[in-house]
Amino acid sequence: MSRLDTNAYYALGIPAYVAVMVVEHFWARRHEMRVYRFAATLGNLSAGLGEVVLGLFLGPYLLALYDYGFERIALVHWSEGSPVPWLIAFFGGDLCYYLYHRAGHRIGLFWAIHGVHHQSDTFNFSVAMRHPWFSDTYAVLFYAPMPLLGVPAKHFFLAISIISFYALTVHSRFFRRPSLGLFVTPQTHIVHHATNARYLDRNFGAMFSLWDRLFGTHVEVTADDPPVVGCLSGNLTHSGARAQWVFFEDLFRRARSARRLRDALAVLVRPPGWLPPDARPLAPLRATRSEREIPRSTQLASGLLFTVALLVATALLWGRDGYAPGARIALATAVLVTLGLVGALLDGRAPRAASARADGERGADTPSVIPR
Repeated sequence: MSRLDTNAYYALGIPAYVAVMVVEHFWARRHEMRVYRFAATLGNLSAGLGEVVLGLFLGPYLLALYDYGFERIALVHWSEGSPVPWLIAFFGGDLCYYLYHRAGHRIGLFWAIHGVHHQSDTFNFSVAMRHPWFSDTYAVLFYAPMPLLGVPAKHFFLAISIISFYALTVHSRFFRRPSLGLFVTPQTHIVHHATNARYLDRNFGAMFSLWDRLFGTHVEVTADDPPVVGCLSGNLTHSGARAQWVFFEDLFRRARSARRLRDALAVLVRPPGWLPPDARPLAPLRATRSEREIPRSTQLASGLLFTVALLVATALLWGRDGYAPGARIALATAVLVTLGLVGALLDGRAPRAASARADGERGADTPSVIPR
Protein backbone atom coordinates (compact mmCIF):
# COMPACT_ATOMS: atom_id res chain seq x y z
CA MET A 1 0.00 0.00 0.00
CA SER A 2 1.18 3.53 -0.73
CA ARG A 3 2.82 5.26 2.22
CA LEU A 4 1.26 8.54 1.16
CA ASP A 5 -0.84 9.89 4.02
CA THR A 6 -3.10 12.79 3.07
CA ASN A 7 -3.47 13.73 6.73
CA ALA A 8 0.22 14.61 6.69
CA TYR A 9 -0.58 17.39 4.23
CA TYR A 10 -3.31 18.74 6.47
CA ALA A 11 -1.15 18.49 9.59
CA LEU A 12 1.66 20.39 7.88
CA GLY A 13 -0.91 22.85 6.53
CA ILE A 14 -2.30 23.90 9.93
CA PRO A 15 0.25 26.74 10.36
CA ALA A 16 -0.39 27.84 6.77
CA TYR A 17 -4.16 27.93 7.33
CA VAL A 18 -3.74 30.00 10.48
CA ALA A 19 -1.39 32.40 8.67
CA VAL A 20 -3.88 32.88 5.82
CA MET A 21 -6.67 33.62 8.31
CA VAL A 22 -4.51 36.21 10.09
CA VAL A 23 -3.74 37.92 6.77
CA GLU A 24 -7.43 37.99 5.85
CA HIS A 25 -8.39 39.37 9.26
CA PHE A 26 -5.98 42.29 9.05
CA TRP A 27 -6.80 42.90 5.40
CA ALA A 28 -10.46 43.19 6.38
CA ARG A 29 -9.66 45.57 9.24
CA ARG A 30 -7.70 47.71 6.81
CA HIS A 31 -10.90 48.02 4.78
CA GLU A 32 -12.93 48.65 7.94
CA MET A 33 -14.76 45.35 7.67
CA ARG A 34 -15.29 42.52 10.13
CA VAL A 35 -15.35 39.10 8.48
CA TYR A 36 -14.68 36.90 11.52
CA ARG A 37 -17.04 36.26 14.43
CA PHE A 38 -15.90 34.28 17.44
CA ALA A 39 -18.50 31.50 17.70
CA ALA A 40 -18.83 31.06 13.93
CA THR A 41 -15.06 30.78 13.50
CA LEU A 42 -14.69 28.33 16.37
CA GLY A 43 -17.50 26.20 14.94
CA ASN A 44 -15.87 26.18 11.50
CA LEU A 45 -12.47 25.23 12.87
CA SER A 46 -13.97 22.56 15.14
CA ALA A 47 -15.63 20.91 12.16
CA GLY A 48 -12.38 20.90 10.21
CA LEU A 49 -10.27 19.66 13.10
CA GLY A 50 -12.66 16.77 13.79
CA GLU A 51 -12.61 15.73 10.13
CA VAL A 52 -8.81 15.63 10.04
CA VAL A 53 -8.62 13.61 13.27
CA LEU A 54 -11.13 11.05 12.01
CA GLY A 55 -9.24 10.91 8.71
CA LEU A 56 -6.25 9.61 10.64
CA PHE A 57 -8.16 6.33 10.99
CA LEU A 58 -10.20 6.34 7.78
CA GLY A 59 -7.35 7.51 5.52
CA PRO A 60 -5.32 4.26 5.45
CA TYR A 61 -8.40 2.29 4.34
CA LEU A 62 -9.14 4.77 1.56
CA LEU A 63 -5.53 4.60 0.41
CA ALA A 64 -5.64 0.80 0.44
CA LEU A 65 -8.87 0.88 -1.57
CA TYR A 66 -7.32 3.29 -4.09
CA ASP A 67 -4.18 1.15 -4.43
CA TYR A 68 -6.31 -1.96 -4.94
CA GLY A 69 -8.23 -0.30 -7.75
CA PHE A 70 -5.04 0.98 -9.38
CA GLU A 71 -3.14 -2.29 -9.16
CA ARG A 72 -5.95 -4.79 -9.85
CA ILE A 73 -8.69 -3.07 -11.86
CA ALA A 74 -7.02 -0.18 -13.73
CA LEU A 75 -8.00 -0.08 -17.40
CA VAL A 76 -4.72 1.49 -18.46
CA HIS A 77 -1.23 2.12 -17.06
CA TRP A 78 0.74 5.08 -18.38
CA SER A 79 4.45 5.04 -19.07
CA GLU A 80 6.83 6.46 -16.48
CA GLY A 81 7.14 10.22 -16.85
CA SER A 82 3.99 10.62 -18.94
CA PRO A 83 2.12 13.90 -18.27
CA VAL A 84 -1.24 12.25 -18.92
CA PRO A 85 -1.78 10.97 -15.32
CA TRP A 86 -1.11 14.49 -14.02
CA LEU A 87 -3.62 16.02 -16.43
CA ILE A 88 -6.22 13.41 -15.47
CA ALA A 89 -5.44 13.92 -11.78
CA PHE A 90 -6.07 17.67 -11.92
CA PHE A 91 -8.87 18.00 -14.47
CA GLY A 92 -10.44 14.60 -13.86
CA GLY A 93 -10.14 15.00 -10.10
CA ASP A 94 -11.83 18.38 -10.26
CA LEU A 95 -14.61 16.94 -12.45
CA CYS A 96 -15.13 14.10 -9.96
CA TYR A 97 -15.32 16.70 -7.20
CA TYR A 98 -17.90 18.67 -9.18
CA LEU A 99 -20.12 15.60 -9.56
CA TYR A 100 -19.66 14.62 -5.92
CA HIS A 101 -20.39 18.17 -4.80
CA ARG A 102 -23.48 18.48 -6.97
CA ALA A 103 -24.83 15.17 -5.67
CA GLY A 104 -24.35 16.51 -2.14
CA HIS A 105 -26.88 19.23 -2.97
CA ARG A 106 -29.39 17.08 -4.84
CA ILE A 107 -29.75 13.94 -2.68
CA GLY A 108 -31.20 14.23 0.81
CA LEU A 109 -28.90 11.70 2.48
CA PHE A 110 -25.79 13.24 0.93
CA TRP A 111 -26.97 16.74 1.88
CA ALA A 112 -27.31 15.64 5.50
CA ILE A 113 -23.54 15.10 5.34
CA HIS A 114 -22.43 17.89 3.03
CA GLY A 115 -24.77 20.52 4.49
CA VAL A 116 -22.33 20.96 7.37
CA HIS A 117 -20.20 23.10 5.06
CA HIS A 118 -23.08 25.49 4.41
CA GLN A 119 -24.37 26.05 7.92
CA SER A 120 -22.15 29.05 8.57
CA ASP A 121 -23.61 32.47 7.82
CA THR A 122 -20.11 33.95 7.46
CA PHE A 123 -17.83 33.79 4.44
CA ASN A 124 -14.10 33.68 5.15
CA PHE A 125 -11.16 31.30 5.06
CA SER A 126 -12.36 29.44 8.15
CA VAL A 127 -15.48 28.34 6.24
CA ALA A 128 -13.22 26.41 3.86
CA MET A 129 -12.18 24.31 6.87
CA ARG A 130 -15.77 23.57 7.86
CA HIS A 131 -15.64 19.97 6.70
CA PRO A 132 -18.22 17.20 7.06
CA TRP A 133 -16.79 14.33 9.04
CA PHE A 134 -18.40 11.61 6.94
CA SER A 135 -18.13 12.90 3.37
CA ASP A 136 -15.59 10.23 2.40
CA THR A 137 -18.27 7.59 2.88
CA TYR A 138 -19.82 8.60 -0.44
CA ALA A 139 -17.01 10.61 -2.06
CA VAL A 140 -15.26 7.34 -2.93
CA LEU A 141 -18.10 6.56 -5.35
CA PHE A 142 -17.31 9.66 -7.39
CA TYR A 143 -13.52 9.38 -7.27
CA ALA A 144 -13.53 5.69 -8.25
CA PRO A 145 -12.75 6.43 -11.94
CA MET A 146 -9.35 7.89 -11.04
CA PRO A 147 -7.48 4.66 -10.21
CA LEU A 148 -9.33 2.92 -13.05
CA LEU A 149 -7.92 5.52 -15.48
CA GLY A 150 -4.39 4.69 -14.34
CA VAL A 151 -3.76 7.67 -12.06
CA PRO A 152 -1.27 6.62 -9.35
CA ALA A 153 -2.15 7.45 -5.75
CA LYS A 154 0.76 9.90 -5.53
CA HIS A 155 -0.55 11.90 -8.49
CA PHE A 156 -4.16 11.87 -7.34
CA PHE A 157 -3.67 12.82 -3.70
CA LEU A 158 -1.14 15.52 -4.50
CA ALA A 159 -3.54 16.99 -7.08
CA ILE A 160 -6.47 16.84 -4.64
CA SER A 161 -4.38 18.48 -1.93
CA ILE A 162 -3.52 21.36 -4.29
CA ILE A 163 -7.14 21.66 -5.42
CA SER A 164 -8.26 21.69 -1.77
CA PHE A 165 -5.80 24.43 -0.89
CA TYR A 166 -6.94 26.42 -3.93
CA ALA A 167 -10.54 25.98 -2.75
CA LEU A 168 -9.49 27.49 0.58
CA THR A 169 -8.47 30.69 -1.18
CA VAL A 170 -11.89 31.23 -2.81
CA HIS A 171 -13.68 31.35 0.56
CA SER A 172 -13.05 35.04 1.01
CA ARG A 173 -14.56 38.42 0.23
CA PHE A 174 -11.06 39.65 -0.57
CA PHE A 175 -8.20 38.61 -2.84
CA ARG A 176 -10.27 39.02 -5.98
CA ARG A 177 -8.70 37.89 -9.24
CA PRO A 178 -9.75 37.25 -12.83
CA SER A 179 -11.18 33.84 -13.64
CA LEU A 180 -9.77 33.81 -17.19
CA GLY A 181 -12.87 31.81 -18.03
CA LEU A 182 -11.24 28.81 -16.39
CA PHE A 183 -10.79 29.23 -12.63
CA VAL A 184 -13.16 29.51 -9.67
CA THR A 185 -12.69 32.85 -7.88
CA PRO A 186 -13.87 34.32 -4.56
CA GLN A 187 -16.39 36.49 -6.38
CA THR A 188 -17.95 33.46 -8.09
CA HIS A 189 -17.73 31.00 -5.19
CA ILE A 190 -19.61 33.24 -2.74
CA VAL A 191 -22.64 32.49 -4.93
CA HIS A 192 -22.44 28.86 -3.89
CA HIS A 193 -22.89 29.82 -0.24
CA ALA A 194 -25.81 32.16 -0.91
CA THR A 195 -29.50 31.54 -0.17
CA ASN A 196 -30.81 33.83 -2.92
CA ALA A 197 -33.12 31.93 -5.26
CA ARG A 198 -31.01 32.95 -8.27
CA TYR A 199 -27.83 31.56 -6.75
CA LEU A 200 -29.10 28.42 -5.03
CA ASP A 201 -27.31 25.23 -6.16
CA ARG A 202 -24.87 26.99 -8.48
CA ASN A 203 -21.10 27.15 -8.97
CA PHE A 204 -20.07 23.73 -7.65
CA GLY A 205 -16.49 23.72 -8.98
CA ALA A 206 -13.51 23.65 -6.62
CA MET A 207 -10.69 24.89 -8.86
CA PHE A 208 -11.99 25.00 -12.42
CA SER A 209 -15.25 26.64 -13.51
CA LEU A 210 -15.30 24.59 -16.71
CA TRP A 211 -17.77 22.03 -15.40
CA ASP A 212 -20.29 24.59 -14.17
CA ARG A 213 -20.14 26.34 -17.54
CA LEU A 214 -20.43 23.05 -19.40
CA PHE A 215 -23.34 21.63 -17.35
CA GLY A 216 -25.29 24.87 -16.96
CA THR A 217 -24.75 25.51 -13.25
CA HIS A 218 -22.57 28.61 -13.58
CA VAL A 219 -23.93 32.02 -12.58
CA GLU A 220 -22.36 35.42 -11.99
CA VAL A 221 -23.20 37.85 -9.19
CA THR A 222 -25.40 40.75 -10.19
CA ALA A 223 -25.28 44.13 -8.47
CA ASP A 224 -29.04 44.21 -7.88
CA ASP A 225 -29.02 40.83 -6.10
CA PRO A 226 -26.10 40.69 -3.62
CA PRO A 227 -25.45 37.20 -2.18
CA VAL A 228 -26.92 36.46 1.25
CA VAL A 229 -24.66 33.85 2.84
CA GLY A 230 -26.02 31.01 5.00
CA CYS A 231 -28.60 28.23 5.04
CA LEU A 232 -32.32 28.55 4.42
CA SER A 233 -32.80 26.85 7.79
CA GLY A 234 -30.91 29.60 9.61
CA ASN A 235 -28.08 29.12 12.07
CA LEU A 236 -28.98 25.92 13.92
CA THR A 237 -25.81 25.50 15.97
CA HIS A 238 -22.44 27.08 16.71
CA SER A 239 -21.01 23.61 17.31
CA GLY A 240 -18.79 22.07 14.66
CA ALA A 241 -19.48 18.68 16.25
CA ARG A 242 -23.27 18.98 16.57
CA ALA A 243 -23.41 20.39 13.04
CA GLN A 244 -22.55 16.89 11.81
CA TRP A 245 -25.91 15.60 13.06
CA VAL A 246 -28.53 18.33 12.82
CA PHE A 247 -29.48 17.65 9.21
CA PHE A 248 -29.58 13.91 9.90
CA GLU A 249 -32.05 14.61 12.69
CA ASP A 250 -34.20 16.60 10.28
CA LEU A 251 -33.86 13.93 7.58
CA PHE A 252 -35.03 11.17 9.92
CA ARG A 253 -37.95 13.16 11.28
CA ARG A 254 -39.07 13.70 7.68
CA ALA A 255 -38.79 9.97 7.08
CA ARG A 256 -40.79 9.25 10.26
CA SER A 257 -43.53 11.60 9.08
CA ALA A 258 -44.19 9.40 6.04
CA ARG A 259 -47.22 7.13 6.08
CA ARG A 260 -45.70 4.58 3.70
CA LEU A 261 -42.32 2.86 3.79
CA ARG A 262 -41.54 3.79 0.19
CA ASP A 263 -42.04 7.46 1.01
CA ALA A 264 -39.82 7.15 4.08
CA LEU A 265 -37.06 5.68 1.91
CA ALA A 266 -37.67 8.29 -0.77
CA VAL A 267 -36.77 11.02 1.73
CA LEU A 268 -33.19 9.69 1.61
CA VAL A 269 -32.81 10.03 -2.17
CA ARG A 270 -35.12 12.93 -3.03
CA PRO A 271 -33.83 16.54 -2.97
CA PRO A 272 -33.09 18.10 0.44
CA GLY A 273 -36.18 19.30 2.28
CA TRP A 274 -38.56 17.00 0.40
CA LEU A 275 -41.58 15.99 2.48
CA PRO A 276 -43.96 13.18 1.49
CA PRO A 277 -47.19 14.73 0.16
CA ASP A 278 -49.43 13.12 2.79
CA ALA A 279 -46.97 13.48 5.69
CA ARG A 280 -47.91 15.27 8.88
CA PRO A 281 -46.66 18.87 9.11
CA LEU A 282 -43.38 19.46 10.87
CA ALA A 283 -42.48 22.14 13.39
CA PRO A 284 -39.82 24.63 12.27
CA LEU A 285 -36.20 23.98 13.01
CA ARG A 286 -34.99 25.92 16.05
CA ALA A 287 -32.10 28.31 15.65
CA THR A 288 -29.32 28.57 18.20
CA ARG A 289 -28.69 31.71 20.23
CA SER A 290 -27.00 34.65 18.55
CA GLU A 291 -23.37 35.56 19.08
CA ARG A 292 -24.41 38.59 21.14
CA GLU A 293 -26.05 36.29 23.69
CA ILE A 294 -22.86 34.33 24.41
CA PRO A 295 -21.23 35.68 27.62
CA ARG A 296 -17.59 36.69 27.56
CA SER A 297 -16.79 34.06 30.19
CA THR A 298 -18.29 31.37 27.92
CA GLN A 299 -16.28 32.62 24.97
CA LEU A 300 -13.10 32.48 27.05
CA ALA A 301 -13.82 28.95 28.32
CA SER A 302 -14.71 27.64 24.87
CA GLY A 303 -11.63 29.30 23.37
CA LEU A 304 -9.35 27.69 25.94
CA LEU A 305 -10.96 24.27 25.40
CA PHE A 306 -10.56 24.57 21.64
CA THR A 307 -6.90 25.52 22.07
CA VAL A 308 -6.34 22.38 24.14
CA ALA A 309 -8.09 20.27 21.47
CA LEU A 310 -5.99 21.88 18.73
CA LEU A 311 -2.72 21.25 20.56
CA VAL A 312 -3.58 17.61 21.28
CA ALA A 313 -4.77 17.04 17.71
CA THR A 314 -1.63 18.63 16.25
CA ALA A 315 0.57 16.45 18.46
CA LEU A 316 -1.42 13.38 17.41
CA LEU A 317 -1.23 14.19 13.70
CA TRP A 318 2.44 15.14 13.63
CA GLY A 319 3.59 12.24 15.81
CA ARG A 320 0.99 9.64 14.86
CA ASP A 321 3.54 6.91 14.10
CA GLY A 322 4.95 7.23 17.62
CA TYR A 323 1.66 6.36 19.35
CA ALA A 324 0.30 2.89 19.98
CA PRO A 325 -3.13 2.22 18.40
CA GLY A 326 -4.86 2.44 21.77
CA ALA A 327 -3.23 5.80 22.51
CA ARG A 328 -4.26 7.14 19.11
CA ILE A 329 -7.86 6.18 19.75
CA ALA A 330 -7.81 7.66 23.25
CA LEU A 331 -6.31 10.96 22.07
CA ALA A 332 -8.65 11.22 19.09
CA THR A 333 -11.65 10.53 21.32
CA ALA A 334 -10.48 13.19 23.76
CA VAL A 335 -10.21 15.71 20.91
CA LEU A 336 -13.69 14.94 19.56
CA VAL A 337 -15.29 15.05 23.01
CA THR A 338 -13.58 18.37 23.71
CA LEU A 339 -14.85 19.79 20.41
CA GLY A 340 -18.33 18.68 21.43
CA LEU A 341 -17.95 20.51 24.75
CA VAL A 342 -16.77 23.64 22.94
CA GLY A 343 -19.92 23.62 20.83
CA ALA A 344 -22.19 22.91 23.78
CA LEU A 345 -20.78 25.93 25.61
CA LEU A 346 -21.31 28.18 22.59
CA ASP A 347 -24.87 26.97 21.94
CA GLY A 348 -26.07 27.10 25.53
CA ARG A 349 -29.87 27.06 25.66
CA ALA A 350 -32.10 28.86 23.20
CA PRO A 351 -34.14 31.55 25.00
CA ARG A 352 -37.67 30.29 25.60
CA ALA A 353 -39.26 33.59 24.66
CA ALA A 354 -37.56 33.63 21.29
CA SER A 355 -38.49 30.01 20.60
CA ALA A 356 -42.09 30.56 21.64
CA ARG A 357 -42.30 33.71 19.53
CA ALA A 358 -40.95 31.85 16.49
CA ASP A 359 -43.46 29.02 17.00
CA GLY A 360 -46.27 31.49 17.41
CA GLU A 361 -45.40 33.38 14.25
CA ARG A 362 -45.20 30.27 12.10
CA GLY A 363 -47.96 28.28 13.77
CA ALA A 364 -47.82 24.75 15.13
CA ASP A 365 -48.84 23.20 11.82
CA THR A 366 -46.46 25.17 9.59
CA PRO A 367 -43.98 22.94 7.72
CA SER A 368 -40.34 23.50 8.58
CA VAL A 369 -38.13 25.51 6.28
CA ILE A 370 -36.05 23.60 3.78
CA PRO A 371 -32.92 22.50 5.70
CA ARG A 372 -30.33 23.99 3.38
